[in-house]
Amino acid sequence: MKYFMTTLTFLIAAVLPAGPIFSASESHVKVIYVKGKASFMQSGKTEWKDVEKGTVLRSGDSVKTQKDSSIEIAFGGRENNVISINADTHVVISLKGEEKVELIDGELFALVKKLPPHSRFEIRTPTAVCGARGTGWGTNANNDRTIVSAYENDSYAKGIDQNGNIMEKNLTVTEGFQTTVGRFQKPSQLSKLSGKDYDKWNSWKNNFIERTTARRKIRERLARDMNKIGSFRDRMEDRKVEDRLRKTTEETSAGSGSSCTDDQHYERKE
Repeated sequence: MKYFMTTLTFLIAAVLPAGPIFSASESHVKVIYVKGKASFMQSGKTEWKDVEKGTVLRSGDSVKTQKDSSIEIAFGGRENNVISINADTHVVISLKGEEKVELIDGELFALVKKLPPHSRFEIRTPTAVCGARGTGWGTNANNDRTIVSAYENDSYAKGIDQNGNIMEKNLTVTEGFQTTVGRFQKPSQLSKLSGKDYDKWNSWKNNFIERTTARRKIRERLARDMNKIGSFRDRMEDRKVEDRLRKTTEETSAGSGSSCTDDQHYERKE
């Protein structure tokens, strides 16, 4: 029985979500996929460590990916709001209200599906702030410019002035287009995304969907196995109760039979 209880506990942990649904006050995010080699450094530390699936990242932690590597990070404990940190990219986890990630250099893909009402998911770069209320977009940035690409639904972009303040007026980046934001400049006019841009996005998204579908099937199978183990445990408990009742009945019957024999013997003796 101890074995089955241990297995049941493991299955429950595997099936249940790792945390609550997306919250504006979340304190950490989790790595759900790693390809190649990536490293992270905790806020206030100086040591870089390898990123692994399940690594927990908190506000202020830095992440770097190497050539031909990438990682995916889920916000809120579920895979509804995810960013892909692509190859040769450096980011810092922010979690400051609507601002979730600071992209220092490199490229991100963001797929945001479920946010609380009237909230946004934003990414800061050296030259811009971009985001959406629910969409799929890409951000490519370095110290001099940021490119914001809207692959699914619309996103938006704002410039950052010389004092580090976010410019009030934003530019809506409509689906299928992109904008470039230079240092201390407003977003440029929209230009159409190329087929090559979409190929890269679709390749990542299709692979992401395959992985999440596979994980969902595993969770569903584990849930079924958990139910089976729970049913087996219940049957075992019922059987133990039945065995105890049977044993009690047999002992009572045996005791009653012995008493009756003694009474009959006493009567014959008299």
